[in-house]
Order: sequence, then structure tokens, then C-alpha cells
Amino acid sequence: MPFSGDSVQTEEIRILERNELISAVIDKHERLIAEYQAEYDALSTTSTALDTEIEDLKKRISENEEKTGVFDEKKHHSGYEAEEELKKLDLKPMDVEKIGAGITALNSDKTSDTAEERKAVYDALRSDINNAEGGDKSALLAKIDAAYQAYTEEHSLKETVTADKETLQQKQGEVTENKRADWLSKRIESHKESLEYWKGMK
Repeated sequence: MPFSGDSVQTEEIRILERNELISAVIDKHERLIAEYQAEYDALSTTSTALDTEIEDLKKRISENEEKTGVFDEKKHHSGYEAEEELKKLDLKPMDVEKIGAGITALNSDKTSDTAEERKAVYDALRSDINNAEGGDKSALLAKIDAAYQAYTEEHSLKETVTADKETLQQKQGEVTENKRADWLSKRIESHKESLEYWKGMK
């Protein structure tokens, strides 16, 4: 008949082994939760910054598109006023036709024109006006200058909007591709549930 002390010692060893096993499992879950939580927090900070950047881009695009419309209207209005000033001048029909065509070209809505091409139109138009004989052309030149200034502002804003839209598309792509934070969140919750379970088993 075995000594009863051996039975007690075996029981203690069995309990000790069980508690050590549970502690090891608890340590594992706590370690993974800490690792996942640190990565999740870092991703959340990046995600928040990205969301802010996206909203700022959207706002800037909207504001600049609105400004583009304003400068487009100003360009056409100044072009119309230039045509009216041209009518007041006593110029040769050939000069009137040439200057009129220049005003139309300056205020064109063609998107294929480069800034350099439009600058060349503006310079040629000013030259044609200055070379035409008859009357004070200062008011006409002022309207031409205003139309061209409005065009340059509009063109610059359009380039900014195009660049911002490309950046926005890229940033939105980064948000779509970032699934890691969702996965981490689910893993953290899963490990927390397991942790509570094993703590209850001690």
C-alpha cells in the first residue's frame, strides 16, 4: 500500500503543473494583446492623420474649383468689355478684325492650350492694339490685361486642383488598402476574451 504522502505530493505536482500551464497561456495572451495594441495604436494615429489630410484636400479642391469659376467669369466679362471698348475706337476694319480675333483667342475655353501659348496670344494682341492707328487705346489695353490676369489665375488654380485630385485619389487608395487595423482590432478582442477565460480557470 503506497504511502499517503506520495498521493498528496502527486496531487500538488498535478495542481502546480496545471497552474503553470494556465499562467503560461495567460502570459501568451497578455503579450500578444500588448503587441497588437501597440501596432493598432500606431496605425490609428496614422489613419487619423490620413483622414485629416483627405478632408483638407477635399476642402481645398472645392474652394479652388469655386475660385476657378470666379476667374473664368471675370475673364469672359473682361473680354466682353474689351470688345465693347474696341467698338468705340475708330480703327481700320482690318485692325478691328485682327484685334477681335485676338480677344476671342485670349478668352477661349480651350483646355488644350498651354500657358505659354496663351501668353503668346496675349503678347501678340497687345502688339496689334499698340500698332493699330486711331484713338486712345488705354482702356482697351486695360481690359485685355484684366482678361489675361484672370486667365493666369484660373489656369494656375486648375493645375493645383488637378494635382490635389491625384493626391486625393492616392490617399483614398491608402485608406482602402489599410485592412491591418481592422484585423488587429478583432485579434485584440479575441485575445482579451481568451485571457478572461483563462484567468477564471486559475
